Amino acid sequence: MNGEDLRYLLKVREDVSRAMKDVRFPRPNRWGGDLRMFVVTSIWVLGVERAPRGQRIRRACEVMGLDNFRFWELIRSDLPRYEPHAEPYDAGCVVELPRAKRPCGRSGQVGFQVTNPVDGTWQMARFCSRHREEADAANMAENRRRDAGLPTPLPNRGGLLPCYLPWDWEKNYRKADGSWTPPAVGIRADDWPVLARVEMANPTPPRFKVVLGGVEHDPPGLEEADDSIPPSLQLVTPDPLNTREENDTHG
Repeated sequence: MNGEDLRYLLKVREDVSRAMKDVRFPRPNRWGGDLRMFVVTSIWVLGVERAPRGQRIRRACEVMGLDNFRFWELIRSDLPRYEPHAEPYDAGCVVELPRAKRPCGRSGQVGFQVTNPVDGTWQMARFCSRHREEADAANMAENRRRDAGLPTPLPNRGGLLPCYLPWDWEKNYRKADGSWTPPAVGIRADDWPVLARVEMANPTPPRFKVVLGGVEHDPPGLEEADDSIPPSLQLVTPDPLNTREENDTHG
């Protein structure tokens, strides 16, 4: 083993350790897909087994026992996107009680999302039967905001695969979900804290979209998953793992 190989294996160990400590990874989904383990397995396949281009993703799926459907569901779970904070299990009516100076809290009879017109983020708001007038007023205000156009919220979920594996994830994300579009701050979650400040200084104008109805499609085959390097610029210099990937691709 020469010095280059040793540095390369140390980088593999470093990436695996970083992935195991990364608190951003979600829990395994209901089909048994585990995004963290997919990343770790792929790092192993790429860095230790050194599977050739075109076989790396297939090999990682083979090791994990992922079929075609479960693989693409795993990719969909990592789509860079905005998601509201999870509601508490006992979320109730949000109307503030003036005397008690607290939310009503009674069981909600009606609920809808309420959007922040500044940044586009939203949360569910629920109203009980005693506060139907407040619910109607809040719903009318939300409709007015939507009619005026709302900014696209910055992503706060997904984008972990590009942080670890130097493959064309934008292409794979699009194959996993044809309706997905890349956010203005990019698809790599590690870059969002910096690019979010740029976006806040120069916000993206509101986008209008027409929804024609949902149509279910069969997922693409595993052979359509792309493990090539995207022809895009990176914010950071390539590490030894990325460099070896580039050499494998062009060699």
